[in-house]
Amino acid sequence: MLALCAACGANLVRGESPMVRINELSHQDNNISLQLSIRNVNGVPLDILGIDLSVSVNDSELFAYTGPVNTNIIANSTETWSVDVAESNTSRELLDSLQNGDVKSLPYTLKGEIATEGDGTLRFEHEGHLYTLPGRPGHFR
Repeated sequence: MLALCAACGANLVRGESPMVRINELSHQDNNISLQLSIRNVNGVPLDILGIDLSVSVNDSELFAYTGPVNTNIIANSTETWSVDVAESNTSRELLDSLQNGDVKSLPYTLKGEIATEGDGTLRFEHEGHLYTLPGRPGHFR
């Protein structure tokens, strides 16, 4: 009977990749500010040491970042993390075309991996569209 109860107990999720999404992106003075939402879907804390990510629009790299994160996300929780990266000519042109109304949205792919303590390297990928934020020039979501 004890074996049956143990089999029915909740399984603790561990080692699953987090859900990583763009909360907001802005560009100003040749810099891009990126704000990510990182959701830990695991039943245990996720100790993130570093991240390697890229955002592409129509097969053109908007920007990439590799570096430390050093944050802990408690089980089944979400944290916001921000980083600034240098803006390239391509990224400036793409974001300006969106801001100026030349295009209504920019389809993007966010992909990368995080280095964790205890769970190794976890990959993530998400596709979406960037839109202008009304009343906030240079800001996108």
